[in-house]
Amino acid sequence: MRRKSEEQIIQKLPYRCPYCEQPISYDQFNLKVGENEVKCPSCQRTYIKLVAPSLTESDQGSRRQ
Repeated sequence: MRRKSEEQIIQKLPYRCPYCEQPISYDQFNLKVGENEVKCPSCQRTYIKLVAPSLTESDQGSRRQ
């Protein structure tokens, strides 16, 4: 019989700017599904943040089977 594996979060690391490596919170941005242009508050450089459709669903823990 096959056991159903469960996902466990061991450690949650903060998101970081790809240029200056400073921690960044995406709560201040209105991110939509797809490509989002984000300007780092620390170094003022702009980069693209991709958001997957599954991360915006109401139940973030569910997976499609």
